[in-house]
Amino acid sequence: MGEGLSGSELVARLGPHPAAIWGLDLDSDAGLARWLVAACLLAPRGDEDAAGAARAALAAQGLDAPDALAQAGPGPVAAVLRAASYPKPEITAARLVRASASLAAHHRGSLSALAAGADGLEELASAIMALAPGIGAATASEFLRPLRERFSAARELPLAAAARAAALHVGLLRDTEDEEGEPGALRAALAREQPAPALADVEAALTRLGRAACRRGATQRCPLGARCPAR
Repeated sequence: MGEGLSGSELVARLGPHPAAIWGLDLDSDAGLARWLVAACLLAPRGDEDAAGAARAALAAQGLDAPDALAQAGPGPVAAVLRAASYPKPEITAARLVRASASLAAHHRGSLSALAAGADGLEELASAIMALAPGIGAATASEFLRPLRERFSAARELPLAAAARAAALHVGLLRDTEDEEGEPGALRAALAREQPAPALADVEAALTRLGRAACRRGATQRCPLGARCPAR
């Protein structure tokens, strides 16, 4: 396998979590609300460029938070998404508006309140999916992965498949580690680094790496170039 890379090196090369790139504060309720919108845009295809462009376009119109989306209605939201060349703008707009209205009606507009009422990962993910038709497991997982440390029910959420494949290739995990449930082995590996990088940032970097090369067996396309341990 060759010499592995540290989590910090991966983040430096491939970038941190999208929420960090987009300046979203996940320690605040307002930041969580904006991250839910962003996760809904990101989850269907994992296309950070398309999701980032759509999120920026919504933010420019003051429509990047659930309360504003619920008030605006699907038509204006779809128009912004269409102008940003986001796929299926009408369907996505309806989903965003419906989820935003549901969050306000059933959880006082607070994702912290939603999480506080959930007992375990399955119930928490189900509560997120219940916000609107079309919000599925992929969106719930996308939303919850950077929140493992904030919401205890999310702690056991498994690593993204692409992230685990990349973690194996770069030597951060062994074959038998973190196959299901809480990513404890990866967390422990990162804790040995000083300073320890954030799990969410490393997982995002690993996901980019896994999608680009590790899950395809395409080492010639690996973003790490000569540092790719699988070459």
